[in-house]
Amino acid sequence: MDNHVDRGVTAKAPATGPVAVPDVLEIYGRLLGLYSDYLRKDEFNPYQSIPLLLIKSLNPAFQMRFWKNAAPFLKVPNTLAQELPGGSVVLQELERLDDPTLRAIAECSRINSRRLFHRSVFGWLPKLTAAVAALLTMSKAIKEGIGVDVLGASTSFLIGPLVGLLLGSIVNLIISAPMVGFSKAVDDLIALAIAQRGGTRPG
Repeated sequence: MDNHVDRGVTAKAPATGPVAVPDVLEIYGRLLGLYSDYLRKDEFNPYQSIPLLLIKSLNPAFQMRFWKNAAPFLKVPNTLAQELPGGSVVLQELERLDDPTLRAIAECSRINSRRLFHRSVFGWLPKLTAAVAALLTMSKAIKEGIGVDVLGASTSFLIGPLVGLLLGSIVNLIISAPMVGFSKAVDDLIALAIAQRGGTRPG
């Protein structure tokens, strides 16, 4: 019987399977869907379609219910009750997440809010305004320098694009304003969940 033991070989630890990593994108998407579904049932959802809200406002009965719903705010100016209705639904879901996943969800929310803002009229209008101001300044300088009124000569060609830009901005505002507000509401709820654990938001 061979009792020889090979001292040069170290016993290997048993192999373990891959560690399950939460899909934060899927979790964040479910969170948005959960809150969106809840708000659809709220007649006074602050992030509903602007055209739909305007149609509702034509109904006197809706007007009465709206002001009755807004009455508590006139006594106690709590914007959280108005702008985060049903937020406990989201907070309950966030309580189930561990700290690393919650921080990752917060980062998803930050990225989503930033991208929505940049796509909206709120994001690109300041840049466009600065560009128009630069062109007007350049046109004035050319007129004073060589006496050529570039702006006056091109006015007829600019009317169409300017009208189109104005209409496009209005449509963008109507569509994007509720989206940006909704995204910011979810972002605020995530910040509350992190603060409740005594943490701070990344970034």
